[in-house]
Amino acid sequence: MRKLLNRPWFVALLALAALFVVSRAVFSGAKVRGTAGPDPEPTTDSAPVDAETAPRLSVLEALKALGIPATVRDPFALPPKPAEVVADLPGNTVVEVVDKLRLSAVWVQGTAVFLLLNGQICQPGDTVERFTVESADVDGVWVRHASGRSFLAVGRELAVQSTAPGPAAPLSQ
Repeated sequence: MRKLLNRPWFVALLALAALFVVSRAVFSGAKVRGTAGPDPEPTTDSAPVDAETAPRLSVLEALKALGIPATVRDPFALPPKPAEVVADLPGNTVVEVVDKLRLSAVWVQGTAVFLLLNGQICQPGDTVERFTVESADVDGVWVRHASGRSFLAVGRELAVQSTAPGPAAPLSQ
């Protein structure tokens, strides 16, 4: 058998046979043996569907019917940290705010430079939250923020602590 598997014509013949068997099962509507899981039970709100009367779907329509969820999570992103609850503060207070900016990717094509900052696609000159992108190259970006100007390398996160006015004081009654 090992000698036969080293021959290209035999491997091609096996591949064609497998394609033939799978295509017959797909296009004839027959169930492929060995599929995982039991057959779904018919529900009471819909009539049972006969294989002959069921509408035939093209491969493209069948793929569209699978339905991919709209909220696909980035597998490389860290889980979000829970937001801290700030107690009621007087109206004149100043709150320390930590702004974070993460550079995930840089894409340079000709003279165009695209950046993936905090999950948003942007270019030099754009503003992301309280950061302004000044310039970018393949190594990273220069960003301007409330505390000055910083360089952010690809795959790194920049955390800047700044102050912001506290919540407005409630009107007295």
